[in-house]
Amino acid sequence: MSALGSAPGETACCCPQGDHDGCCGQAQEVDVVVVGGGVAGLTALNTLLQHNVTSVVLLEAQDRLGGRVRTFRQGGVLVEDGAEWIHGDRRNPLHRLARSLGALDTPTPDDAWDFRLVTEEGEDGDEATYDKLMSLMEETNENGVLEPYYNMSYGYYFLDRFPEVFPANTPRRDALLHLLEQTVNYMEGTGSWEDIAAQDADQYIDHGENFQWADGYDTLIDHLKAKIPGEAVRLSSPVTRVSWSCPARPSQARVVTQGGQVFLARHVLVTVSAAYLQLHHDSLFQPPLPAEFLKKLSGVKLGVANKVQLGWPEPWWGPRPLELTILWTKFDLPQNMSWLHGVVSLFSVHRQRAVLELFVTGSHSSQMEALEEDEVKAHVTHLLRRVSGQDVPEPTFFRRTRWGSDPWTLGSYSTFVTMEGNKAGLRRRSQLATPLKNSTGHTVLLWAGEHTHNTRYSTVDGAMETGQREARRIAHLLKAYC
Repeated sequence: MSALGSAPGETACCCPQGDHDGCCGQAQEVDVVVVGGGVAGLTALNTLLQHNVTSVVLLEAQDRLGGRVRTFRQGGVLVEDGAEWIHGDRRNPLHRLARSLGALDTPTPDDAWDFRLVTEEGEDGDEATYDKLMSLMEETNENGVLEPYYNMSYGYYFLDRFPEVFPANTPRRDALLHLLEQTVNYMEGTGSWEDIAAQDADQYIDHGENFQWADGYDTLIDHLKAKIPGEAVRLSSPVTRVSWSCPARPSQARVVTQGGQVFLARHVLVTVSAAYLQLHHDSLFQPPLPAEFLKKLSGVKLGVANKVQLGWPEPWWGPRPLELTILWTKFDLPQNMSWLHGVVSLFSVHRQRAVLELFVTGSHSSQMEALEEDEVKAHVTHLLRRVSGQDVPEPTFFRRTRWGSDPWTLGSYSTFVTMEGNKAGLRRRSQLATPLKNSTGHTVLLWAGEHTHNTRYSTVDGAMETGQREARRIAHLLKAYC
């Protein structure tokens, strides 16, 4: 198996002051260390156990498992901080798993929603024009449509097509363009639709309608944890160093945690987010990762998207689930509230009849994260009163996420190939999944996570498949030793 690169020599030592016997003597020897207890890591651990690889330990930095899957419950309210949907029908293995567990819920029919299209002043929008806008957005799902734009940004496609669909005399034309851009940013998890390469956006394979879990996404985490022995998982164990080319141990890597635990492993599977890897690779890996690998890694970016959720004892908007779409025509909010200009949709949370949710991405999202919770709650309540024209009461439930400030993820979804990465030759995400061999030719470092999946990046099922992929690769390598 070819490697992306090898360790640049053996001058670096895996142990302090060359004390190979001392530091390695304190270590626990295992076949595999899995770094990260998100969906990719948990799936990898399960797959390894299924292949009778039992000498394995998973190291998770936080005091919980799940990564970017995090379900929150309070006083009968259930909301998702992170992953919320199963993206696809039976073509999606996660859909099939949820169905087999009896945990798959049915989507709310389209005609059950109270759909409202309004300006920020509460004036009605033209739904026929809105439908035309959504049709424009969906054009890129057609085969071959994006190919002429492969050297351009994804957003350029829409900027190129928009004047053809909406001529200069179209009412509220600027508001429609803003709505289109923010909707695309929601879909892709980008701060700007000009950040993501059109060729990358075209790699995603759609599996159909979205579905949800009947009782929270953490049903999946509970399922993945169920067959894992307790001793195989170490929580609150951030990895601080992976010495992956040690002269004294040519067929092992040395992994050290913040708490001083030391492991010697034949293989280390790294499942942390791309953003975390970009920020910390210098301090994490000894010797440094190969320049060619780092060049590819620098070609992706993990977007920052956040949710704000508000709830009331009863739905003030009426008995039906609400979908409220905003056409911004004035952009007249004061600076401290200007992050709301990035909000173009609010909708009822599944199975929560009196809870509304909004998404915000990019710089708007970062601005929201920097505010105090009471400010965010006041801002959204003000917005709801303005756009609905109703006497919206003070919410009794409030939650907002701050994924960009989370030190262990540094973002949310999705990890996209930037225009710079595209120009530098990053065409397939499998380039980020190529295992690394040390200077003796031993395959040491392996990579999993949604950012390494070619066609289902940004999805939970994509993360699961990468965990399975790398676990099978490791099981094959270990079998070869026997």
